[in-house]
Amino acid sequence: MTGPNRRLARGLAAALAVTVVLVGLMLPARAQLGYATSGLVLIIPVVVGVAIGGWQAGLAAIGAGFLSYDYFFIRPYGTLVVSSYRDWITLAVYLVVMVIVARVVIDLQRARVQARRREDGARHLLEVTELLIGDRPPEELLQTVVRTVQHEFRLSSVALLLPVLDQLVIAAQSGPALPEEAIRGGTLAGRSSTALAQAGLEGLRTMPLATAERGIGVLLLDGPALSATDQQLLTAYANQAALAVERAQLREQLLQGRVLSEVDGWRRALLASVAHDLRTPLASIKASLSDLGDDSVPLSTSDRQDLLTTAEGETDRLSRLVTNLLDMYRIEAGMRRLLTAPAALIDLVEEAVEALGGLLGSRPVGVDVAASLRVMVDRTLVVRVLVNLLENANLHTPEKAPVAVRARRQDTWVELEVEDRGPGLSPERLATLFSPAPDGPGPAGSATGVGLVICKAFIEANGGRISARAGSAGGLLLDILLPAA
Repeated sequence: MTGPNRRLARGLAAALAVTVVLVGLMLPARAQLGYATSGLVLIIPVVVGVAIGGWQAGLAAIGAGFLSYDYFFIRPYGTLVVSSYRDWITLAVYLVVMVIVARVVIDLQRARVQARRREDGARHLLEVTELLIGDRPPEELLQTVVRTVQHEFRLSSVALLLPVLDQLVIAAQSGPALPEEAIRGGTLAGRSSTALAQAGLEGLRTMPLATAERGIGVLLLDGPALSATDQQLLTAYANQAALAVERAQLREQLLQGRVLSEVDGWRRALLASVAHDLRTPLASIKASLSDLGDDSVPLSTSDRQDLLTTAEGETDRLSRLVTNLLDMYRIEAGMRRLLTAPAALIDLVEEAVEALGGLLGSRPVGVDVAASLRVMVDRTLVVRVLVNLLENANLHTPEKAPVAVRARRQDTWVELEVEDRGPGLSPERLATLFSPAPDGPGPAGSATGVGLVICKAFIEANGGRISARAGSAGGLLLDILLPAA
């Protein structure tokens, strides 16, 4: 049994039950009650029938009340015979009054339902307005729109279609799924607010989502026909939803534009820093080889050895830079798997110092790292970080000034510090130290190009952190946190 039929059955049953009860209560005193009182009491079943079962149940209650009134309360009792003109008038008045009462109850019920609908509609419109001032993702917003339309207008299914490459595709849906093949390649005709979509199944209705400037999308509605009031409310809702969707789309485009702009700026800065860091060793190598190959330049044996050492050192430096750049790319692209294992930190520091070899010259490196400190890292990457930091400190620290390497345990971390005695950096430069400078390296004493960017990538890949601050002697102090083994 469908919903309307169940409601009618309940209304009929309630009206008849109330009629039986009231007649049973009034029968013993019908002589004292009179026609008027009996008729007024029998209004109650009519009101009950209309309120529960609607107009049809009310008509049935009127018929049952009319027959009961005539049979039990109009003389001669126990028959449907009407013996006097006065009784005919009484029955006619009863019938007219019952019809009027039923009509009034129906109108009151309809007004109450409409008022509740308007209240619900206003509430849902307020929800959409709140979406306009919120920052919800477009996907969540679209799902809220279709869910609200389905619930508010009691539709079987609602789908929201958005244009993709000049074709309409389902972006959100509420209720039973509408078959994709049933949407016949609809498009948004033009960009005006009156443009309608040429899409949909037979029996489906469309509602455009459009702003004053352009069409946003289309709502596909499957369900019972809407009243004029509902259509007006749906139009207002669609206009509000269109504004919300347009705002979310514009915000998403703005965010994407900002991200692309930042990525492009970072890429250009990185390329500039890489170009500088590549140019410096290449220039040294070229100058050394040019002097070695120029017979007009008088060179002693020691001079030739110094030039060869310089060329070899700069070649190693260039090789390390290229290797580090490739590994940074592979890590960020997910193509290099970290080989983490417990390692003694003192071994990593000593390996880095040994790798630099003659580049440090007579530079004293003070190492204060306990043999018991162990870290869980990719050994190769951390050694490269230490080589980079020590090479950078050696480059920007006065000759024979010491470089300090210290470490200590902090809960589940091992803190490693590399401090030089160079001129240090300004607070502004410290804030951007691990981002590539747009114009390559700064003046003497600043961090060089892309080296610290690589260090940051390697340390974070190992689950650690790196930061910088002014050292106690005025130079640069680089602070690294690594996970303890």
